[in-house]
Amino acid sequence: MTGINPENKCGVPESLLARIWKGQWVQKGALPTSDGRMVRVRSPGIENKDSGPDFLGAIVILDDEILQGDVELHVKSSDWRAHGHHLDRHFNGVILHVVLWDDAKRPAQLENGESAPTLPLHDFLNGSMDELSLRAMTLISPCRGVGSQRGEGRIGEVLDWCGEERFYLKSAFFEVGLILDEPAEVLYQGVMGALGYTKNKKPFQELARRLPLRVLESIAQEQGLGSRSLVLQALLLGGAGLLPSQCGEKSGFGGLEAPSKLEDIWRSLNVENAMSYTDWHFFRMHPRNFPTRRLLAAGHLFDRYLDQGLLQGVSDLVAEANPGRGTTAIESGFLIPDLIGSGRAREITVNVVLPFSLALAECDSRPKIGKHILELYRTYPRLGENQITRYLSELFWGAGKPETVNSARRQQGLIHLYQTFCREQRCGICPVNVEIINSAGDL
Repeated sequence: MTGINPENKCGVPESLLARIWKGQWVQKGALPTSDGRMVRVRSPGIENKDSGPDFLGAIVILDDEILQGDVELHVKSSDWRAHGHHLDRHFNGVILHVVLWDDAKRPAQLENGESAPTLPLHDFLNGSMDELSLRAMTLISPCRGVGSQRGEGRIGEVLDWCGEERFYLKSAFFEVGLILDEPAEVLYQGVMGALGYTKNKKPFQELARRLPLRVLESIAQEQGLGSRSLVLQALLLGGAGLLPSQCGEKSGFGGLEAPSKLEDIWRSLNVENAMSYTDWHFFRMHPRNFPTRRLLAAGHLFDRYLDQGLLQGVSDLVAEANPGRGTTAIESGFLIPDLIGSGRAREITVNVVLPFSLALAECDSRPKIGKHILELYRTYPRLGENQITRYLSELFWGAGKPETVNSARRQQGLIHLYQTFCREQRCGICPVNVEIINSAGDL
């Protein structure tokens, strides 16, 4: 393997730079940006395998200011403009442009007119490029095979505790919301965020802020039974800026029935301050997960609870559910044929309905209801896999579905482990790696 120098910059794959940044294979201490400021890295962020910046949620100290945001990587700093990032609003959250060589000699210009400092790493690497390339190829995680090494019972206890911790954190988030807003609005915002998946969660939450549940309900309740769902869909899609009249063929309706009725209703409502198509993500998404379809589903869903109220309807589902397989009865309240399947309904139940319901029970001082909700969560069956659960399961146990991860709580435990320890590379204090406890009860 020959050495790589600035004259051979294009010989360095960006994947190696990503490995260097993720592992922080650089000299310890503060590093200088091209404009003379000093950077200390608290967390490199989580690697983004989709469109947008390369690392999300990084935490750095720039001089004396703590910044949290995204990081974009390039072998050469001139690639920022060459790739068109200065015109792309999705890169406005970038707080640091990390490169090997700064050939552009200027900060990274953002679409919103601001700029991000450039951090060139080549002179501060912890080893030669050849050495780092070899390290990347031979890298073995300390967690590899830990499932069999630590014992299934031990790992199961850790996952149960971590899953419970994640559940309480979600519930605490809803408790804060209940201090600031009505319970029905807090639940509505949570459901809307869950309908958006990861990519469109924030736009869905913004839409919920602009179109509160009380506004949707007051307008829809003035309509006849046959047209209520259409009015709700028109409000949601129009407010999102996703009707064909607002964004043309980009709306994502595809083979769905022509929305002429929705267009007519939207025009008649004279609602202002709609969102824009550019606020939404469609890239690398299956058409069934387009925000357009999710908003159509939301219209049907909120129509279902229009008479009794969303809060009362969901509370009844939770109260009537039984621990074990009976917990999945809650999902029936969120199934919309051809629009919301059982997988998404389960995600809404575990990530929104149950933690919200626990928060409400705590605020209303109803410990018996709270105990019932905890039992529902602890016995809830497995959900579908996601990128994090697949990654850690394969890392701990190898290929196949491990028997240890046999519940939603333990899947949530994997996610909590990743977000609390793996993402910030806190391997030294991770309960999976270090025998710092004798049982989950000691955590």
